[in-house]
Amino acid sequence: MKKLVILAAMVAAFSAQAAEVGLTGTRDYSGDNRNGYGVTIGDKFGAVGLTAGVERFNQGDRQDRYSVVAGYDVAKLGSVTITPKVGAAYLSNRAADNGYAMTVGVGASVPVTKTVSLGLDVARQYGQARVDQFDGNRVTASVRYGF
Repeated sequence: MKKLVILAAMVAAFSAQAAEVGLTGTRDYSGDNRNGYGVTIGDKFGAVGLTAGVERFNQGDRQDRYSVVAGYDVAKLGSVTITPKVGAAYLSNRAADNGYAMTVGVGASVPVTKTVSLGLDVARQYGQARVDQFDGNRVTASVRYGF
């Protein structure tokens, strides 16, 4: 039930004015080295971006991860935008305790067309003691469609 409430809140917060939606693929290097997939909804306010996402990991310790991430565009190298990011996540585990985690990282985004962009993020996750077995590095590739 808690998962549905969090998901509904994220969708309600962004759906009225979502600037972009995306599909993600993640490699999680914490313990089991799991692969995951997910969806995101985000918006930009000048150089500041805010993204809500849901990811699912089905191998090893199976998990649903609900996150909110904020970023600030600091540099542009040609068409590549570099963005430091910080976020919070709720980890809903099927075989372990649930809990909260914080992420810190950096992302790069490249426009492919006027409405489609590709992204690559590298982040480090730090969780509560009951979910610290999921602490570690994460690499996420994404395809986003902007409105």
